[in-house]
Amino acid sequence: MSVEARIKELGIELPEAPQYLGNYIGAKWAGNIAFSCGQGPFKTTTRAAIGEGITVEEAYQGAREVGLNCLAQLKAQLGSLDRIKQVLQVVGFVNGKPGFQDQPAVLNGMTDLLVEVFGNPEGKPARAAIPCYNPGWICVEAWMVVELHPED
Repeated sequence: MSVEARIKELGIELPEAPQYLGNYIGAKWAGNIAFSCGQGPFKTTTRAAIGEGITVEEAYQGAREVGLNCLAQLKAQLGSLDRIKQVLQVVGFVNGKPGFQDQPAVLNGMTDLLVEVFGNPEGKPARAAIPCYNPGWICVEAWMVVELHPED
């Protein structure tokens, strides 16, 4: 089943690719490797550190939205998510209060989505969930790297 058909079957609606606010593009590729730009959960989460205004469960949903935004950026640049063969890597910055140590549980929101969409092992990436603290910032920001099918 194609990635686009799988998304439809799951009832997932990709958002419009968020507009970028600087001198960069939403995704870029070279050869058969594509990179999304960093994305946040711009619509569904509060700007706060986890444990200071947002829960782990809310941040998990925010990370899921981050995954949708990354996919939307890739689709906007590639034309179709069916060009993606597999997810290679996800790097996420998880904004938690000092002492917060459950960054992997938050970033699971994104990687669980990717496994739903691409299957296992194709959707299961190498991953880094990096802790940070900025009380007025979004709860998570991440980007992804994917391998593309060879072009005919």
